[in-house]
Amino acid sequence: MTPAELRKVRVAILAHFFILGAAAATWAARLPAIKTELHLSDFQLSLALFTVPAGSVLTLALSGRITDRLGAVRVLRVAGALVPVLLVLIGLPRDLPLLMVVFAGYGAVAGLMDVSMNACGARLEIAYGRPILSSLHAGYSIAGLAGAGIGGIFAGLGLGPLPTFITAAVLLLAGAVVTGRRIVLPAVVPHAERPDAAPLLPARRIAIVIAILGLLALCGQLGEGSANDWSAVYLHANLHAPAGVATIGLAAFSITMAAGRMVGDRLAARFGPVALVRVSGLIAGLGLAGGLLIAAPAVAIAGFALLGAGLAGIFPQIVSSAARLDPEHAGRNIGRIASVAYTGLLGGPVLIGALAAGVGLRNALLLPAGLALVVTACAGVMRLDVAAGKADNNRG
Repeated sequence: MTPAELRKVRVAILAHFFILGAAAATWAARLPAIKTELHLSDFQLSLALFTVPAGSVLTLALSGRITDRLGAVRVLRVAGALVPVLLVLIGLPRDLPLLMVVFAGYGAVAGLMDVSMNACGARLEIAYGRPILSSLHAGYSIAGLAGAGIGGIFAGLGLGPLPTFITAAVLLLAGAVVTGRRIVLPAVVPHAERPDAAPLLPARRIAIVIAILGLLALCGQLGEGSANDWSAVYLHANLHAPAGVATIGLAAFSITMAAGRMVGDRLAARFGPVALVRVSGLIAGLGLAGGLLIAAPAVAIAGFALLGAGLAGIFPQIVSSAARLDPEHAGRNIGRIASVAYTGLLGGPVLIGALAAGVGLRNALLLPAGLALVVTACAGVMRLDVAAGKADNNRG
């Protein structure tokens, strides 16, 4: 493929990252209205929300196998069209059980799209010959702002969730159909047919490395889930910041994560993925720990900002490493990593809440800081990514 063709495919895959991020942010922005329309208590709403990542986790490993068997491009085209459709369905239920069913279905399809678009991005990155996956993940982060904006506009106009979701779904579905046609990836050359390829690790060793990478991804995702659910609570309840100020912690985290992913590819190309992940873990762990140990709202906000900047560089590099480790089974390996990592998003906030009941919220939030430092200590496992060639392995 020519450089121009590769760029067109990159834009098309980036559009799908944007579609998934915008869809998630759109329905999240209308949760207060959904709660009011269905007369849900806080507990009932949290129970419904639990089914979204649960649906993803239960299907992610299977999604990887489906992606490898049917082809990442084909699966991404289908999932990219189904996500907007399911977005509309979220606005239809009139009771909690049906809402939970729809949320679980959305989570399952979102998981399928997550794996397939990461597999496509990782495959394209190999064709590019340089890191690009972090910038694709930045598209997801930036889309969150767009989705939240759509939800906020419709809420301000006094319109219900369903008109919001229909409008967003039409735009996202059109984008998925148009850009889906443009995703054409170079064929994966079997490893045995590449004369210049470094020897692959034995299958058993690859499985061990994938398991370790999954645990490192879990450490990062637990930090992300904790920031999403507990940053505003910590600032308001523990540091007595006004409610408006308390929301700045999450905003700072989200902005620095998006910014970090926008520059992540350049940093990975210059310093190598191992060095980037090591430094990222240090920034996230020490930044959050410092923000927690100094009991001042401004410092805590800075700590959450550093957490976002640090976590930004971890998950994309882990996914990229897993794909290069065994390109012919990229979907399966990414699915395994994602299923473990999403457990952090699913159970991390619950774990923080349980710990907070015993040791206090500030001390509980030191857990994701410590896990970020674990990522730093174990980043060297990515050196075993021999499928990328000796040049990559000698970096970092």
